[in-house]
Amino acid sequence: MKEKKVELLNNIRHRLSYYRNLGADPLSLATGCAVKVDLLRIVYPAMEKIRPYLQSKNLRIAEREDADIFYADSDSIEINRKILPLGEKVNLNYKNESEIRAIILVQVYQLAANEADKFIKKVMPAYESLCECAPVINVGKGHSIVTPFREDEFMLADLISYNKGEELIAANNDTMHIIDPTSLPSDYRQVSGSISNSLNDLFVVGAYKDLKIAPVLNGPTEELREELYKNSKRFANEIGAKLLDIEQPKKGRLLLGATVIASSDKKPPMFHDKADIGMKIITTRPLGELSPITTYLSTAIDESIIDELEKKGIDLDMLEKIKEKAVNIISTPNKAMGEVIAKYLPDLNEDFSKEKHIVSATDVTGPGILVVWEQANLTNTHIKLYDFPLLFPEISEFATENFLMPNATAGTNGGFIIISPEEIYEDVIRDLKYKGYDPYVIGEIVEKGKKEVDAPKNITKYILDQEVLSKFNLY
Repeated sequence: MKEKKVELLNNIRHRLSYYRNLGADPLSLATGCAVKVDLLRIVYPAMEKIRPYLQSKNLRIAEREDADIFYADSDSIEINRKILPLGEKVNLNYKNESEIRAIILVQVYQLAANEADKFIKKVMPAYESLCECAPVINVGKGHSIVTPFREDEFMLADLISYNKGEELIAANNDTMHIIDPTSLPSDYRQVSGSISNSLNDLFVVGAYKDLKIAPVLNGPTEELREELYKNSKRFANEIGAKLLDIEQPKKGRLLLGATVIASSDKKPPMFHDKADIGMKIITTRPLGELSPITTYLSTAIDESIIDELEKKGIDLDMLEKIKEKAVNIISTPNKAMGEVIAKYLPDLNEDFSKEKHIVSATDVTGPGILVVWEQANLTNTHIKLYDFPLLFPEISEFATENFLMPNATAGTNGGFIIISPEEIYEDVIRDLKYKGYDPYVIGEIVEKGKKEVDAPKNITKYILDQEVLSKFNLY
């Protein structure tokens, strides 16, 4: 038994070293989507500063949205990918005569990602380069990640041309360095998890038809790049999507993700003004996918964690099995959740009805249970939480009490939180169960005109972050 423990720890340490050399920060998985440039402190303030100037140049940057939503003929959509350096203006040799949209990925050197002004200095020339590409450019979604290597900086701009039409189109990019740092990058679940994470923002608005995947892939060797592409092709076939043959960054030691596009014949679930007292808060599945991965990784840093786990009856072998279950959940696309969401949305020419339609839906990823507070703000309501089921409550509690995670309700490619009228919530639950999910009613709206969330005190067993806890009234 002791020999097996030593072997497992050596394997974990070897993988951690391998991924660090590829520019990934494996231990940052603890916070979920941790390779992102800080949105609240850096990205949003930077965009607020440069938005007016760029708008004068006919480049419009959207407010904070999870996906770009517009109306078009889905058959007419074309993606032209441009890869630009940061910090300098370049000629892209591309000109479209009509209005276009852009989905942006930025990978920026970590020391340029710690202040808004430094970030602006890097991205502004690249945005100015894009201004020359069309009479009007709508940047509907931007995603920014950090790298420890200065030479790996770039902006990837997927320029979307289209004919106006009646279909709702949703587009998104999510790109990361790795899903599971304890497995090889060639593991199929690395690609399926990273692309599924990008697709989640489409599925949550009920967009799952005419799926197109423009992969963002890189690796240190040609052999690995071919393996990643082969896995992307397999994933696209399994989910019924078209995989686009498109230019790759060839910058960065390891990149996994995609720009994804889908269509819908339904209105998106953004009827926040329709929220009312008695409406139910539903989670499509329990929360907290990341806690087993974080705990498993932490054992390689501090072996005393193994002793503490064993006191709770969890040995390293058992933890590895739990971690594998978590990775399998993360790497499974939530397309069927999107199908259920779409069933309870109005047609494009139909008005909202509380007898037939849900009010809102959002995915539970980096923020974990905090997304309920975000929904309370969007709907201007007072929500009371009765419960918040976790996938691995014992591991989430352990990760919190041992200071391994600031928020053990966080996840990647997480489930959805739905606000449903009383008239239909049982039907929504039934349909989710039929699709194989494990949904729960976790609370309800108790008051209108007051942006608050009440939560049980035992939430403190799973969240260390005082800023997150301060958003809840504990009872």
